[in-house]
Amino acid sequence: MKTELILKTANTVSLDQVLSNSVVLSWNSLGLGSAISAVNIEYHVDPEGAVDSLKLWACSGQYSSLICEYSPHVGWSDGPRFTNGFHSRQLGRLLQSILLNGPLFAHGRRPNTNGTIEIGPPTVEQTTDATMQLHEAFDGLQ
Repeated sequence: MKTELILKTANTVSLDQVLSNSVVLSWNSLGLGSAISAVNIEYHVDPEGAVDSLKLWACSGQYSSLICEYSPHVGWSDGPRFTNGFHSRQLGRLLQSILLNGPLFAHGRRPNTNGTIEIGPPTVEQTTDATMQLHEAFDGLQ
């Protein structure tokens, strides 16, 4: 029964959506005020099809500032590394959970390619939706 639940999650939850929802829920804890027009997520898919690196950027006009970067390889890091005054324990834990369970989230990218996602400042409705969607996604992992 547990295997069926995990397979259902893998087929229905996209990596882009779960990453976007994580940023939406962490927008305030990161201190992303009205000066930030978007957060860009960049990730790389390795030759085996797994995400091997991830970067988040805060964008304001023509300028971008690195929020954090993360490579989920065991021994390479102890979780996401935040920079430039940004930090969110919540986001760090979410990113670790997502990338360490990466095969359970579909990304639809070919090996050795990059994925990008842009998230604008979230509305109250988007934050509520993100909360529900993340709960549903992670309930499937239990």
